[in-house]
Amino acid sequence: MRLAVAFIPLLALVQLTLAACPMAELSKRGLVPEDMARRYHNGQGLGGETLAEARKREDPPYNGGGNEDAPPLLDPISGVLSPVGLGGLLPRDREAAERSMRRRQAEHFKTRMEERDEDVDDNSSVLTPKAAKRHFAKRGLIGGLLAPLTGPLQALDLPTPQESGLKKIPGDDPKHQYQAPGPNDVRGNCPTLNTIANHGYISRDGISSFAELANGIQTAYSMSFDIAVFLSALGLLAGGDLVTGRYSIGGQDPRITSPLGPVYGIDRHGTFEIDASISRGDRYFGDSHSFNLSRWDKLVSDADQHGGGLFNIEAMKRNAADAVDESRATNPEFTFGANFAVVYATRALLTRPLPNGTAPEVANYENVAPFYLNETFPEDWFRIPNSYSLVDLLGDIGTLFLFKPQPLGRNYQGRFVPLELSVPTAPADVGCFAASLLGSIVPGQLQPEVEAINAVKDQLLSVVLKSANCDVSQFNSNAGSGSRSNISYVENADAGSGSGVTRLGEYDSAAKPTNYKSSSSSSSSAARATASTKADR
Repeated sequence: MRLAVAFIPLLALVQLTLAACPMAELSKRGLVPEDMARRYHNGQGLGGETLAEARKREDPPYNGGGNEDAPPLLDPISGVLSPVGLGGLLPRDREAAERSMRRRQAEHFKTRMEERDEDVDDNSSVLTPKAAKRHFAKRGLIGGLLAPLTGPLQALDLPTPQESGLKKIPGDDPKHQYQAPGPNDVRGNCPTLNTIANHGYISRDGISSFAELANGIQTAYSMSFDIAVFLSALGLLAGGDLVTGRYSIGGQDPRITSPLGPVYGIDRHGTFEIDASISRGDRYFGDSHSFNLSRWDKLVSDADQHGGGLFNIEAMKRNAADAVDESRATNPEFTFGANFAVVYATRALLTRPLPNGTAPEVANYENVAPFYLNETFPEDWFRIPNSYSLVDLLGDIGTLFLFKPQPLGRNYQGRFVPLELSVPTAPADVGCFAASLLGSIVPGQLQPEVEAINAVKDQLLSVVLKSANCDVSQFNSNAGSGSRSNISYVENADAGSGSGVTRLGEYDSAAKPTNYKSSSSSSSSAARATASTKADR
């Protein structure tokens, strides 16, 4: 009798242990019969049936509140309220659980995106999209970094942080549907800028401005505010009217004049229009404005061979290195100086913001090619959910360069003349170094321009770079200008100007340079474009 009484506390302890210890733990400890453990791991209850099968029975009752994914309130074995520790003994419907999780995620995402303005908390440690935008505006660039511009820049309209995140572009928005350029519309060498002009995210005539272009690339491509300001400021510095902030996304245009001197547009050779381009030929060989099928075919081949069919960083590393090698070997006027960052930046921008935002790591042909072949957004294309920032770009420039570091310099009188510049060895430092040099390659400015150019560098470029942890003062301040002591980065005033571009990249034969040399180009990519060529749009 005493022995039986002694077993009562022990039995109670075992029952409490079973109630408090999850089934998974009991099974791991070997405290569960083998057939019961097998049923548990197969998602079955003690009775050997799944939750879906159990719900077909009327008794015991299940009170899911009309939600088929809700777990039963009652234990299907005992008919009483399930103890917390025995939850592992209940049948588990994996598919229902996954559906429930996806539904909760969708509801959470929708709640974040539809957050009311009055509910925004920009002091929270975890910021919703609206809160992040407000936080950035108040404490970041608008709240003191760019405002107010002074001196010769004080009349410029300032860009502002735009909505970012996953969104279908252009979607059903009637303002942003594709329209082919008209006879007086300007298009240039950059397919992504041509695309947003064709869709009205910037002026469809191709005459844009510092603020408009910065806002447009944020909205269309989900690029961050800092990178948008940086790129637009470079465009302004390279070929814009520094007084009004207006410039052409192509070449020189009579609609833009400046009291400070000629306004060349961003297609002027040596800044954005470069040798070793992704999709344009080197200027020495004549037509550096039209789409070059040979360059495109090489890009596609590199994606197939080195990227597993994707235009990813691995493929871009090899494409950039091969392009620089080829141009240095074949182009007597090849220049790889202060603008070397553009060779790598264009490839980074291809692989990062252009993939469909529903699969941002998959830079496939379907979602990249339309920007280059048709200058339009792909079907069912979403911008990336997380903005691509200036920090990201500078790091990617460094990563691409360091895959096969190339000496800076240019071919001059039959030989390659290196520059006396020491390039850093860390990716972020390479990107920062490259960005600090870009301001040194503006067109040969007249004296009245100097103050305005310095203002752009000081109030826009340097400040924005500093926000990306890039302090240009750490590099030799005269590296860009001093590196021109023996060679010239910039051609004659009208060299490579967009006066040779009419529309859709067609080249005006009357504007061909005197050293024009015809070169054959592969047409194997033409079949890929099929019915979606520019002429068919």
